[in-house]
Amino acid sequence: MIMSNSASIVNEVEERLNNEIEQLKKDIWRVGDPEKPQVAFGELFDDEQTQQHYEGLAATLKAAKKRGIVTYKSPILLKGAHDKVMVNLVDTSPQGESETTTSNDGASSKE
Repeated sequence: MIMSNSASIVNEVEERLNNEIEQLKKDIWRVGDPEKPQVAFGELFDDEQTQQHYEGLAATLKAAKKRGIVTYKSPILLKGAHDKVMVNLVDTSPQGESETTTSNDGASSKE
């Protein structure tokens, strides 16, 4: 099947957004509180690595919110006016933590 040019563009945009959302998760852990996955929008916005990575941080956050990846209590995020709005990851397991499994004897182990 030959993909149309517009379908190809849609796939590229979707892939880029998925990659940005994965990076966003890492950046929230990196910039924010090391004990819980949350960060103030202004702190995330002002981070140099974050500034270099995202074309539009607020747009990436909005897409992540629509997908249930993050939560925040503001309909929009604007630098200055919303610097103190906390952005929270829905998945609170630490970044890079592997899944825990239970063996037949009931003991937990890391994979």
